[in-house]
Amino acid sequence: MDILKKILTLAICAMGLTGVARAGDMAECLKIQDADKKHFCLGSYAGSGTYCDKINNGELRRDCMFKVVRVQREVTYKPAKPKPPVEE
Repeated sequence: MDILKKILTLAICAMGLTGVARAGDMAECLKIQDADKKHFCLGSYAGSGTYCDKINNGELRRDCMFKVVRVQREVTYKPAKPKPPVEE
């Protein structure tokens, strides 16, 4: 039962951290007062590890880097849209 409580607590904390990254744009991230949360938001929105490197909290920095890697993979491996056929 004690292990279940720990797992549930970690899951709730993880969901709370991902909510920070769902800001509308980078201007919303800049309004956040806590520096670590602000850099987490900026890093996950921009897909840049530079912001993640500025985070002091090790666990939050690691989560930020995972999000950056995921964003960069989505951008890199996104299938290209085929060009519409040109009519002559």
